[in-house]
Amino acid sequence: MFWNLLLVILLGVGIALYEVPKLLNRQMRRELIAFSGVLLLAVALAVALILRLPVPNPTRGLEILLGPLTRLLYPAS
Repeated sequence: MFWNLLLVILLGVGIALYEVPKLLNRQMRRELIAFSGVLLLAVALAVALILRLPVPNPTRGLEILLGPLTRLLYPAS
């Protein structure tokens, strides 16, 4: 488990070291913020999976968000 965790973190750092200088040189601040957020989320999710922590299901979140709209459009008979 330790090696998997180390590998994920090193890959995340490696990807950041490869991409961030390009974004900074081109002055792409918004893209840098978006890239950093997505990379951080991906690494955090990978670490949670390696540590066997409970990971939220995205389908459940969509059900919660869209449930009222579904009930409005398709009321129970």
